[in-house]
Amino acid sequence: MNEPGEPGEEQRIPLWRHDEAGAPVAPESWNNAAYVPPPGWDAHQANTHPFYRDPRAYVGPGPVRPVRGRLKITAAVTAGTLLFGLNLFLHGYLNPPAFSAGPSKGGTSENGPLIYHTGPDPTGSRPPAAADGSEPLTDYPTPGREEADTPLGQPAQVWVTSAAYAFTDTNKDGKPVRYDPCRPIHYITRAANSPAAGSELIHEAITAVSQATGLEFIDDGSTTEAPSSERKSYQPGRYGDRWAPVLIAWETTAEEPSFTDLKGEGTVLGRGGSESVSVGGSDYTYVSGQLELNAPALKSLIKQEGPAQARGTIEHELGHVVGLDHVHDSTQLMNPTDSAGLNSYQIGDLNGLAILGQGECRPGL
Repeated sequence: MNEPGEPGEEQRIPLWRHDEAGAPVAPESWNNAAYVPPPGWDAHQANTHPFYRDPRAYVGPGPVRPVRGRLKITAAVTAGTLLFGLNLFLHGYLNPPAFSAGPSKGGTSENGPLIYHTGPDPTGSRPPAAADGSEPLTDYPTPGREEADTPLGQPAQVWVTSAAYAFTDTNKDGKPVRYDPCRPIHYITRAANSPAAGSELIHEAITAVSQATGLEFIDDGSTTEAPSSERKSYQPGRYGDRWAPVLIAWETTAEEPSFTDLKGEGTVLGRGGSESVSVGGSDYTYVSGQLELNAPALKSLIKQEGPAQARGTIEHELGHVVGLDHVHDSTQLMNPTDSAGLNSYQIGDLNGLAILGQGECRPGL
């Protein structure tokens, strides 16, 4: 887990692109009307750190087992990759769903300076121009769009308690960085290169993460926007006066060289991430994200094993998008390696997702 503004985090890496190779996995741990911003709203620059993968470290006996990577990152972005390796275990059976409707809670925050943090800010809400690693933010939406007074949904009640989950980012009080439960999360899909079942798989995975967290997702349809390491969380020319929707895109090897077809050593199946902001010294809150899917590899995976494992890939990456980190427990979908052949959220995953759905209302964003 990482804390926003953690000291010593100096290296800046493009928002969505990270080196897949290198050292072994580390231990656990978003109207076109003109708008005049309120005084003090500044600062934006995401700061991330490279995550480390060594697909060979996960090779084991048997024919097939998915292998998942892990990301070390600061509060501004959360992301994850999914790796698929051959020469591994046969898939096991899925556990039945373990949740039903349950309660949630929410709160409010005060308006104040908007901060995209890249380093420690000793004064908390001090103008980010005085905070190391920050720079003025000139483009951001009118705050409070679609904001309700209370959460729009309730996270699922998990009847079995489990601590088999981890959060990618935490605030200074130890609580995880989360999306605002009082406004919907819009998402949009670039369907080019999608497998025949692509739309259905995305819908099923979105439904699963929405049910588990209580967060409301809205499908904004299709787009021609391509994934980019420089993608901005505010694009008024394309999406209007709001945080850009989470972008889901199927990519080819030509677009993303690391997205190769299935191979023996391990194949990157996807990347996901979300950007967080802070207003008035409040906790960091995710506002938009991006999910890249390896089209050729997932098409092959569907042909070889059916659509369920591909859906599990999308669920795993959506787990990262909403704030789940990897947990070293082979009985969970968020485990780095899928030795049990899981393709849906399990007890520990569901416990963590329920917590991620209980953030505070952020009308100042």
